[in-house]
Amino acid sequence: MKIPYLFSRYGSAAGERGMAQVELALAGSKTVISRLRTKAPLLVQKALYPDSSMPGMAHVYLMSSAGGILQGDRMDINIIAGHGTSSRITTQAATKIYKMDRGYAAQDIAITAEDASYVEFIPYQLIPFKSSRFCQSVNIQAAQGSTVLYSETVSAGRTASGEAFDFDICFLKMDARDKNGKMLFSDAAKIEPASSKEFERLFGGKTLWSMIYIVTPDHESIDQQVNATIKEHSMLAGCSILPRDCGLVVRMLDDSIDKVRHLTESISGIARSHALQLAKP
Repeated sequence: MKIPYLFSRYGSAAGERGMAQVELALAGSKTVISRLRTKAPLLVQKALYPDSSMPGMAHVYLMSSAGGILQGDRMDINIIAGHGTSSRITTQAATKIYKMDRGYAAQDIAITAEDASYVEFIPYQLIPFKSSRFCQSVNIQAAQGSTVLYSETVSAGRTASGEAFDFDICFLKMDARDKNGKMLFSDAAKIEPASSKEFERLFGGKTLWSMIYIVTPDHESIDQQVNATIKEHSMLAGCSILPRDCGLVVRMLDDSIDKVRHLTESISGIARSHALQLAKP
């Protein structure tokens, strides 16, 4: 992971080096964890199968024994979805980015979706505490016929404790490529509040900013459904087509995590139905 130069101003600090590598494969009609490697504080729960509409879809929970990310921490998450697999990766709770005296924390997420696979990566929200610094890089590689839905929600901070945009910096980078390594799109966001009032205006007075990326072939078949769902939820949100016509991106602003999660789940339901249609011979 290449850390932007602007983080050098914060110096360095010792921290944990967590790792979770999850490889998924088909066992009959069910997706299973075929290989798993972890290093504390990251942990991975046994796959569950709660969705009756997709009974073979593995639901995998990422957990942290540290309860959050501390200064100097480096987390490495690698998801490899084998041919024809279907999976949902999520976290047990919100990811807290704790206050830092020096240094910063970083997380690297890599998702590889092989042919005809379906992957959802929908973690709970990031909550950057006062004086925290966080850098995250997400790299998606999507093979032909695969669908990847990736969601990220960033909170203004511990708003219940009176913190709002009091963190130092939150930098998010997203790259998506095809199976041959050709760039599909790249997106980045640097949230560096010079003043909380400035960012409150930029966020439309809201405290949650959320994005949903859907990398998929034939996105035209779900474009209208996604836009109709956004209208039904009456939120400050919009949908756009990704570069190279490789999918859709939804961005939303709100104060309620329940409303954000509800819209995210509605859109993931559309993506699942789409993936089932793609899988039909």
